[in-house]
Amino acid sequence: MRKILSVSICIGIFVLFSCNSSNTTDVKTIPEMEQFMLALDGKYQSVTDAIKKNSVKPELNTADMDMKDLRNPVIILANVSDSSTCYTIKTNDGAKDCQYELCWKNGKIISIMDNTPQ
Repeated sequence: MRKILSVSICIGIFVLFSCNSSNTTDVKTIPEMEQFMLALDGKYQSVTDAIKKNSVKPELNTADMDMKDLRNPVIILANVSDSSTCYTIKTNDGAKDCQYELCWKNGKIISIMDNTPQ
């Protein structure tokens, strides 16, 4: 019984750490995304300016990202397809953690989606 419990604990710890490590990615971040993340300095105007500078079109739906004082962004997931590269970032608005998916094509943001857990 003791051996089964020890094995179960080891498996549980392995699963826990495996889940945490799945937030890393081997996808190389494009320079435009790196610059975008550097712009998130805790002021909504900086977010707005970064979106305007990098969006494929002026009327891009920002998912209200530009209305928040976002800071400390971290890429938690990246997906590459034939047509775009999408990054999910975790950031903070001063009150809570937020998650956004930004999809890029040819160095420009083509979509922004709010993926903040409810």
